[in-house]
Amino acid sequence: MVDREVPLIKAKKTVEKDVVLDPNGFFVIEVDAKQIRVEYYSNIYKDKRIVSGHLEKVFTGTKADALSDSIAEHVTALRPEHYLYLGRELQKAQIAFEQKKNYIQGGC
Repeated sequence: MVDREVPLIKAKKTVEKDVVLDPNGFFVIEVDAKQIRVEYYSNIYKDKRIVSGHLEKVFTGTKADALSDSIAEHVTALRPEHYLYLGRELQKAQIAFEQKKNYIQGGC
C-alpha cells in the first residue's frame, strides 16, 4: 500500500547547450578489431576554461559492463550524469565492436 503520491517524471533529453561539463575530466573511446579502448583525461584549465586534458588512465576490454565497472572503480569523482553518458557510449562501442562496424563517439 502506498501512503503517499509518487511523482511521475516524463523522460527528456538534456539539450546539448545545457550540458554541464564534468570538472574532473573526460573520456575518449575508440574501437578497433581487437578491443574497445577508453582513455581518461583530467582537465587542463586556462582562465577557468577547459582547454585540454592530461592522460591519466587507459582501460581496454570488449564488454561494456566490464569497462563500466572498471572505470567506476578507478575514476571515482565524476558527475553522476557523466557515468550514465559513459555507459550509453560503451554499450554503443560494444555493439560496433561485435558487429565489426565503425564507432564514432557521440557528444553529450
